[in-house]
Amino acid sequence: MSALFGPQEFLDRLREDGVRTVADVLERATCVRDLKDRSNHVLEAGGLKVFVKREKNRRRTREADAIQAAAERRVPTATLAFSGVDPDLGALSGTLDLAPARPLDDLLRDGALSSVQIRRTLVALADAVGTLHDGRRSHRDLYLCHVFVRFDGDAPVLAIIDLERMRRHRRLLGPRVLKDLAALWSSVPEGTTTVLQRARFLLRYMARRGIPRRGVYDGLVRRIRRKGARIRKHVPKTPVGEAARPTADDA
Repeated sequence: MSALFGPQEFLDRLREDGVRTVADVLERATCVRDLKDRSNHVLEAGGLKVFVKREKNRRRTREADAIQAAAERRVPTATLAFSGVDPDLGALSGTLDLAPARPLDDLLRDGALSSVQIRRTLVALADAVGTLHDGRRSHRDLYLCHVFVRFDGDAPVLAIIDLERMRRHRRLLGPRVLKDLAALWSSVPEGTTTVLQRARFLLRYMARRGIPRRGVYDGLVRRIRRKGARIRKHVPKTPVGEAARPTADDA
């Protein structure tokens, strides 16, 4: 049987509740989405609520590897509870429930943030994405539904999730970086942010990465808008945003 690996504090709690292997996780967890090559599950055991990703035909945990790489570079993301690989059942990665954090697109759509909170959140997001890109990593699915936010007093606390497609990039503002920025831009719900707020986000991002504004900003905005328009027209193979989240019927 293939054992789980991860922080000892979480493994101990799961083992006390009889969850020790990949097979145990799949037996105890509730499946909320099942596709040909992967599935998503929710495990409640040992006093923990864990969101589990299963890559059915993989022999390594891409999501867990990416989370660890992001954490090493101080990119805010979900907390890895465990990972494991079984030759017959595939690769699992489990992350702790992010509640009370919610996806940023939902918060904006629901009008749940004040203008001050939006400004502070965009500053934190610009710093987080800048840190990611400075580490020569690009997310490749960086929509706002993959940015979870909660507030600790007045300070926003972010977690960038769904990192399994994260890859290295070489150029300061190359195609992969541009796609990340355009995905963020294109996934902002209509009418929820101002032009000034978006401009401040991009300027903060550029400053975080040491990119000069003069001679770069206007051209970068045009490139982001063009790429964002193409992204909006694209129908993803795997839904993002509301369509990607489990419904009551799924659960």
